[in-house]
Amino acid sequence: SIINDSYQTDVSLVCPPHVIAVAAMFLSRVVDQGGQSDVEAQQWFADMNVEITDILQVVNELLSLYDIWNGYAEDRMPELVYRYISDIAASN
Repeated sequence: SIINDSYQTDVSLVCPPHVIAVAAMFLSRVVDQGGQSDVEAQQWFADMNVEITDILQVVNELLSLYDIWNGYAEDRMPELVYRYISDIAASN
């Protein structure tokens, strides 16, 4: 599901697919510690030969998406749309 969530962002346009896949594995590792020890997991990620900065870029995008989804409330949408339209009308 993390990979599917990545399609809601622009990371698939900016990053190669293998980086997105490793970032998804990294996030799933953080959420579910699994049976591996931390040393084994660190070695496994090191063997992936992917820059950690690229992985963290994707992780940050996904965490931002989850933060937005967490704050989304359907009942607030009419108010937000009205406020947006009022701001546009006021600026003209």
